[in-house]
Amino acid sequence: MKVFEKYFDDFIGYLIILNVIHQILISGYPLSDNLLTLSENFILFSFGIFIFEAIFRIFKERKFSTLLLIDIIVIFNYLFISIFDLRIFRIFRAYSIFSQLRVLLPTNTLLKTIWKQRLSILGTQIVVFSLLLIFSVVIHFLEKDLQPEAFGNILDSMWYGIATLTTVGYGDVTPVSDLGKLISSFAMFLGIAMFALPAAILASAYYEDIQKRNFLVSLEAITEINLFSNLPIGAITKINSKLEPLVLPAKQIIFEKGDIADALYIIEFGSVQVEIANPVVLGSGDYFGETGLISQAERNATISVLEEAKLLKLSKESLDELTEEYPALFEDLKQSAADRTG
Repeated sequence: MKVFEKYFDDFIGYLIILNVIHQILISGYPLSDNLLTLSENFILFSFGIFIFEAIFRIFKERKFSTLLLIDIIVIFNYLFISIFDLRIFRIFRAYSIFSQLRVLLPTNTLLKTIWKQRLSILGTQIVVFSLLLIFSVVIHFLEKDLQPEAFGNILDSMWYGIATLTTVGYGDVTPVSDLGKLISSFAMFLGIAMFALPAAILASAYYEDIQKRNFLVSLEAITEINLFSNLPIGAITKINSKLEPLVLPAKQIIFEKGDIADALYIIEFGSVQVEIANPVVLGSGDYFGETGLISQAERNATISVLEEAKLLKLSKESLDELTEEYPALFEDLKQSAADRTG
């Protein structure tokens, strides 16, 4: 079932991308009868799959996430309204599906950073909007008699205020009074500072998040893991070359009970939950998955991500190679597996 979901999600992701490309290519261009029929059939096929996927996700997730609500709106629009083509909004679902691709890591991290910093960004924008209102009112009083067509009311003055505070300066409207020019110059300098503030907040938070998810695993980080702390530097270097970093979102299943044991996982940050009668939570520095590898048995429990986690995956083949060269590692794993199984 897990394998089917993976391939089905990938298929949905590629189908969404094809729909976005299709929407772009047909916009504003007349199509021949044959191409029009082909285009309509492609859209019909796509939405048939999208409807099936939405129903499947509702039963699987048992809740309405933001992405699922967007997908339902797009489907509802296609079925009952069809005034605008909203397929482009499904691109966020594609981002979610392919979130583990390294090329998309910065994009997904940026979106998460914006969401986490939404209150800070909103706060700065409230200040900017307040300054915009004050500036628009002042420039309205100064210029309304000189240029009634451009500054006759506060709403018209806000157009000039927006262009000035954002330092865009279209040039279609300019003040003619000396005081108006002076205040406008001050507003331009103030605009640079005010819009730099949310950019700095976002850049700082983004850098922090991207560093946390950095796919380069340092030797220092490996030596801090209890399992590897007593190994020589040569072994640490070799382990470093074989670890595969994974960043997984909350509630994602890492493996299920009964799956084939194919890897050992180490938690760099975040937490996971072992779903047994009395659930066990593992955190930073802990490792799991060694029991099945040592005993050559199937997974004896399902493990899922409790909060977003970065895992270091060591495949069975790599582990066999390491334990053959460094028997102490095998003994530690064997003892750990014995302690956990009682």
